[in-house]
Amino acid sequence: MQRIQSRLVLLVLMVICLAQSGSRSQPGKRESLPILPSELASSATSLPITLVQRIDPPSHPSGTKGGAMVYVPAGEFYMGCNGQVDAECFPNEKPGRRVKVEGFWIDQNEAAVAEYRQCVSARSCSSSGLDMPFWEGTEHAKDAWACNWGKSDRVNHPINCLNWEQAASYCRWSGKRLPTEAEWEKAARGTDGRKYPWGNTGYSSAIKVANILDENGKKIRPNRTIAQGYDDGYIGTAPVGSFPSGASPYGALDMIGNVNEWTSTLGNSQDQTRMVRGGSFGAEPKLVRASFRAISVPPTFRFEDLGVRCAR
Repeated sequence: MQRIQSRLVLLVLMVICLAQSGSRSQPGKRESLPILPSELASSATSLPITLVQRIDPPSHPSGTKGGAMVYVPAGEFYMGCNGQVDAECFPNEKPGRRVKVEGFWIDQNEAAVAEYRQCVSARSCSSSGLDMPFWEGTEHAKDAWACNWGKSDRVNHPINCLNWEQAASYCRWSGKRLPTEAEWEKAARGTDGRKYPWGNTGYSSAIKVANILDENGKKIRPNRTIAQGYDDGYIGTAPVGSFPSGASPYGALDMIGNVNEWTSTLGNSQDQTRMVRGGSFGAEPKLVRASFRAISVPPTFRFEDLGVRCAR
């Protein structure tokens, strides 16, 4: 009996010593509290939506040229205004609704100047007018600084200042096509109706997620509303893929900001205008959201903030 008691006393002493040694902290270092299961569940709900697992890694589908693509699976998604998370919607975004699209591939990045140059070299694309914005029958030389064609330091920037046929020709050459407006929006926001590709956190509290009209924008558009306190580091376009923190749930980059993107969807059957999506480096924050629908654009126009991304 005494033996058992002695062993019990020894065991108690060992436990006390271990507890005391484990409670010692390094000078000046605050001890971390253990995370309870309930706290872990609570913090998980506030994690950035960009942590959602990608559906597929970027790849080059057989028979395609140009940049890598990401896959968007078939199924329904929420298209248009989601009033629960977005109070900035315009009438043409309403009503929000569930839309079904078939599975498709879409370029991870906007087409870069270097990629478009390959198409020109293959004589499948035209370089006419790529260095000069054009709309309403007039060239706009004051905005030509923003066109990336012919500028040696911008080969990795998106090709811009191109019309709809030039965009469509590039996609055909690369073994792809222009996305529909619905495909574009699903690739940008996933299925849950979020406000931005990365979630619902706005620019005022977000890290660098997109190239939009920010503090730098005062230099080129002083009379427009900028994203206060937000600086993406660029006045004009940025190299494609510069904002990985702004990736969509499928891994597509620059789905909003940098340059608008041509789609295949008609805006008006009478004049053959086409819908463009995505916002740009010159767009106010309220115009750079996943559901925002710009006005339809005549196919001959070449804007300095309009580029192309292909689908398949």
